[in-house]
Amino acid sequence: MAVAINQESSTPWSHIKPIWHRTAPRHIVEKYGMDDPPGGWTAWQKHLSRRRRPVVPGFHQGKSPPLLWGWRQGEIDSTLIAAGAAGACLGVDQVIANLLQEEVALTAPDVGDAIQLLALAYALHELAQKIPADSWWRLAERLHDIVFEAQQQSIDWPTKSQNVVRQQLLAGELGLALSYLFPEVARLRALRKGARAVLSEALVEVTDGQGLPHARLLPVLGPLFACWTRVRWVGSRLSRGPWSRKAEYQYQWLVRHVIRLADADGRLVLSPTANRDDTSSAHGTRVVELNGSCWSKPLLALALDLAGDNGDCAAASKSLRRRVVPKHIRFDADDLPDASLNSDWSGISVLASGWSPLALRLAVAYADDPVQVDLTTGGERILAGPWTFETTCDGEPVQIAGEWEELCWQSDKHADFLELAIPLSNGLRLERQLLLGKKDRVLYLADLILAADRQPRRMKHAMHLPLDERVRWQCEADTRDGHLLGDKLRVAVMPLALPEWRTDPRGELAESDGRLVLSQEADGRAMCCPLFFDLKSGRSKKERTWRQLTVAEWMEVVPRDAAVGFRAQSGRDQWLVYRSIGPAGNRTVMGQNIAGEFCVGRIHASGKFDNWLEIEASE
Repeated sequence: MAVAINQESSTPWSHIKPIWHRTAPRHIVEKYGMDDPPGGWTAWQKHLSRRRRPVVPGFHQGKSPPLLWGWRQGEIDSTLIAAGAAGACLGVDQVIANLLQEEVALTAPDVGDAIQLLALAYALHELAQKIPADSWWRLAERLHDIVFEAQQQSIDWPTKSQNVVRQQLLAGELGLALSYLFPEVARLRALRKGARAVLSEALVEVTDGQGLPHARLLPVLGPLFACWTRVRWVGSRLSRGPWSRKAEYQYQWLVRHVIRLADADGRLVLSPTANRDDTSSAHGTRVVELNGSCWSKPLLALALDLAGDNGDCAAASKSLRRRVVPKHIRFDADDLPDASLNSDWSGISVLASGWSPLALRLAVAYADDPVQVDLTTGGERILAGPWTFETTCDGEPVQIAGEWEELCWQSDKHADFLELAIPLSNGLRLERQLLLGKKDRVLYLADLILAADRQPRRMKHAMHLPLDERVRWQCEADTRDGHLLGDKLRVAVMPLALPEWRTDPRGELAESDGRLVLSQEADGRAMCCPLFFDLKSGRSKKERTWRQLTVAEWMEVVPRDAAVGFRAQSGRDQWLVYRSIGPAGNRTVMGQNIAGEFCVGRIHASGKFDNWLEIEASE
């Protein structure tokens, strides 16, 4: 995204003779025109205090002001926001003094400064009654110049996501707010065109065409969505709106995506959970490093009121325990959209069994390495954070040699399936499979290491799954499986490629530093490292077992570096997983004839195989 609004800066203002728009009240224009600044200022003060339009939003007011929507608690100093509303606290006095100093740079505000500047802008009509005329006009001029400077800057958004937030706040929201609040002042009104251009381009450039932002923006999605929602409110009161028609479509889609990514605890999934260090800026505010995205009931309620459709309202009422749909909106609660989603452009996938807070949801961000995962079931988070790995080949550490790419995505009523791949050094390739069985409440995760030249190697691989801080691992005494225990939840985990009994020394499944680590080694052309999760608490308490199956082709046993088959059993329920690691063939496993590359399904008590998914062999 590169935004630069080319326009000439007009001559400096003068509070003695402001440049008025033709819509300004005649008596104010005449007062200033008669060289009567005190009289003109008094008329302007009265006009601002008495006018009914435009309606001034209270985005800077309240215990949880809308300017803080989307931010983690403590990231922005709320007292400085309150100071902007009061106009009399030491905080705002100092900010105004700093802004009015000629030596203060206009290009230095960070995202914390930007929020504070917005608080001043939204409180500017109130400040007209509290500060001298000269200070008020100079403050308005300084805010104008900050917007103008921000609109000239080009933003290369993939490099630093915070720059997108900063630019949208300053060049977009601040510019649109000033033009909306003071349409009588020609130079403030003129900021509207540039603000619309900045906002429109951002919404189109950083989303995938259906409103889903790029995965690199997930750490700032909360503040960004909050900014765009406030802008949407302001734009709804302007004749041409806040942005282009194409950008409006992106925002409408974004509302649903935020609902899809929202957790019941107020967090947006796939975003970090802790703040980074911060220091003080030249303006006396905190230099904030965004590191976590949040949502709130008022934010989503306003977004649904402004742009939500029937499906959005149905999804929000079903998935979020706090009622967020405004009471005056009528909708069909059964008209639910698909809860699952994948966008190769954004690098985001959501594998989900439904919209209920108790449903299974595995969210994945794979635009960068390491892949980020977030698994919730029964209302509890099980996995959260980076899914990392360590691989050695013939005794040498293996490095990443490219980027993750999507190989396959399929979603239906039975299961969601995502397959990713990334090239590695030493002529290797890592393929990662994620399959969520919706009705059976099971999850299959696997890393496959393949040698491109099909030559045998000595391989060792360990994949590290990030456990939520409230989850602990409980291993079995004699077998290699175990349980992940939450507050109320119990999840059984089976390492399908490892021998069941601990008397066999090959491989291990254990917890280390808050991560569930599966370690395997093998000699061959490829290696499959799978984990099978039984996410149904009641069933996971029952006896379970697993076996690596014999795969045959033309009455010959297929080696395990060419194809693998696994059977997992929990209680009375059984499942079959097959994967061709090398070239596919017409093969038999557990009595099932399979010609594809990947197959998974349930084995009924009668012996009938219910095939959930079969991926055809790639050419």
